[in-house]
Amino acid sequence: MKSMKYAVLLIGCCLAALAADPDPEFAKCLKGLPGCNVSGLSPQQMTAVSNASRARNLANCQTGLPSCDPMRLSREEATALEKTVRARNAHNCIEGLGSCNPQLLAPADALAVADAAKRRNFNRCLKGEGICDPLLLTKEQRVAVGKTADDRNLDRCLKGLVTCDPLALSRENMERVRQEARKRNAEVCMQGNANCNTLLLTDDELKRARDVSSKRNVQNCQQGVVSCDVSALGKQDLVLVNAELRRKNLDACRSGLALCDPLLLTPAETTEMNQLAGRRNLDHCVRYQQTCDPALLTSPEVVLVSESSRQRGRATR
Repeated sequence: MKSMKYAVLLIGCCLAALAADPDPEFAKCLKGLPGCNVSGLSPQQMTAVSNASRARNLANCQTGLPSCDPMRLSREEATALEKTVRARNAHNCIEGLGSCNPQLLAPADALAVADAAKRRNFNRCLKGEGICDPLLLTKEQRVAVGKTADDRNLDRCLKGLVTCDPLALSRENMERVRQEARKRNAEVCMQGNANCNTLLLTDDELKRARDVSSKRNVQNCQQGVVSCDVSALGKQDLVLVNAELRRKNLDACRSGLALCDPLLLTPAETTEMNQLAGRRNLDHCVRYQQTCDPALLTSPEVVLVSESSRQRGRATR
């Protein structure tokens, strides 16, 4: 601490000297900048530069910088620095840093470092880290680590993870894991997943899964999904699916889509669709579209198309 105060005092004196002498070359040397030429300095300036250099070296040594030159320190500074270095090294060793030098530890510090290392190892073992050394654990720590490992394994087994070790489970935990597996399987079956195991379902779960599957199949058939199984439809479901099919077909016919199936139309719907098709054909002919079929035009429609053609020709001229 005294050496640090001394370094601060030296730096203060050097700053005072710099303020009193604004020589640029002296200022460069005083700050330790590259390119300093000490040959042109006065004796007083040389003394100030030397003091500043010693102060910087002492500060570097105090903070542990590699630019520290311990040979430039006085005996008092070296003695104070040794205490600082040992205290810093003890802190690094207790924290488990790579810069720790165990040869510099005092007996009391060595005991503190050993205790800290055991605590770190115990925490690693509790977390299941690979760098855990079980040989350093006490009997109580081994019990705690074993319980934590069992809890982690139980959590993995309850979630159905592949890292689960069923052999490490107790009889009570094994039953809990089986119950959770049955619940997950029931959810998978309700979703229609291929991983469903019907052998694990109860009679009630199997009935509910089949009901949901039947409803899902009806929806697929109504939407025209390829996974639709028509053979699994009941009479009422088949009526609903056919009604939805006719409705979609009627919409396609009204829109003039290629998906339209005229065979599914009733006589009344056929008449309506023919009228709509005639209107679309007239519009195509009036607009000179290639989908126009003149054979479908009635006599008044032919006159209308001709008049539209003449008007378009006049507008062009």
